[in-house]
Amino acid sequence: MDAVLGLGEDDPLLSALKEWRSRTAKDIDKPAYVIFHDSTLEEIVEREPESLDDLLLVPGIGPTKAERYGEAVLEIIGGHRT
Repeated sequence: MDAVLGLGEDDPLLSALKEWRSRTAKDIDKPAYVIFHDSTLEEIVEREPESLDDLLLVPGIGPTKAERYGEAVLEIIGGHRT
């Protein structure tokens, strides 16, 4: 899966997003893929959206997921920008 965009498991942003997704899934007692599929996380890393509008351009993210998880995702991205 990660090979699609050339991202490795050692990519710090991808790792942070997967850790967040895992914690969030546990909190709501749902499988992690219900929050975001791996390919969606990889697209987030590739695009590094800066706003909720940018996040909505990522395949796999619609208005509900953007509203529910967008701020957390943008905060994680912001913490990994150089």
